[in-house]
Amino acid sequence: MPELPEVTAIADFLDERMAGLPIRRVDVASLAVLKTADPPYTALVGRTVSSVGRIGKYLVITTAGVDDDGEPLHLVIHLSRAGWVRWSENLSPTPPRPGGKGPIALRVHAGLPGEGFDVTEAGTQKRLAVWIVTDPLDVERI
Repeated sequence: MPELPEVTAIADFLDERMAGLPIRRVDVASLAVLKTADPPYTALVGRTVSSVGRIGKYLVITTAGVDDDGEPLHLVIHLSRAGWVRWSENLSPTPPRPGGKGPIALRVHAGLPGEGFDVTEAGTQKRLAVWIVTDPLDVERI
């Protein structure tokens, strides 16, 4: 499991690259990682990343609405034991295959075409978790 310094470093790294950028697309390759259904993950599309931070070992990507509707949405990621975030400036435009055998669980396209990150999980025990919430405190474990 990434420890607090690693989670802090990932949050700082993503904040430097993503703050102010729009989320263009979200691809889910593993439905098992999604722990919430309302709001749907597609609600993130078109929103602007306000900041990326952490609460404990959870990454929290805060977004603002297109019309500044006043209601932020948060993408909360718990990397668990074998999860990781990989930034790329050359993401494939082809969505990862749902249920595929690769390590990609979630892909977020943000900024220019090709920019964004993959959330990956190695190993056989799949414990990675992702929530889309209006308040990070809605995540039971937080």
